[in-house]
Amino acid sequence: MLLRSARLPTSGDYAFEPKWDGFRCLVSRNGRLRARSRRGWDMTSLVPELADLPDGIAVDGELVAFGDDGLPSFPRLCDRMLHGKRRIDVMLIVFDLLAVDGRDVTRRPYWERRQLLEDLELDGDAWATSPVYEDGEALWAKVCQLGLEGVVAKKRSGHYLPGRRGWIKTKNREYWRYPFEVEAARRRLL
Repeated sequence: MLLRSARLPTSGDYAFEPKWDGFRCLVSRNGRLRARSRRGWDMTSLVPELADLPDGIAVDGELVAFGDDGLPSFPRLCDRMLHGKRRIDVMLIVFDLLAVDGRDVTRRPYWERRQLLEDLELDGDAWATSPVYEDGEALWAKVCQLGLEGVVAKKRSGHYLPGRRGWIKTKNREYWRYPFEVEAARRRLL
């Protein structure tokens, strides 16, 4: 499922999660680990710490490296994933469940997938489940206060549709990477 930029929804049946700054990663474990980016880059050999995830699951998440301040550090993540600095720890922040016990659950509504995900209690040294909130405005205020990237809104009744822009992202314009992203988008348009 992809994101589309829009204002934070203030009505409707949404759940809200922090937007993590990292590399999107789809991970499955069916006897062996497979980790790939949303565009198909095979990252499996770069994240051996995910090999102990439960068998029979497929999840969608974000690979994140945290800085000394406890906040996501995109430069540290790039050092690990692109420059091979294995001493830098990464964590998979899981935000959706695609399969459990080998069964596809993408056609189930988000709230059911979320409950199944929480039931798995995926909290380890190299992975954690992203927190979810009912109050998007309160989360937005906290994200801005902490200087995080933004908020993602998900329709509670929504299905997981690969390749579709169904989730809403609202970016924090004060986030340190925002000006660089705007400039990169302008260059693409020229």
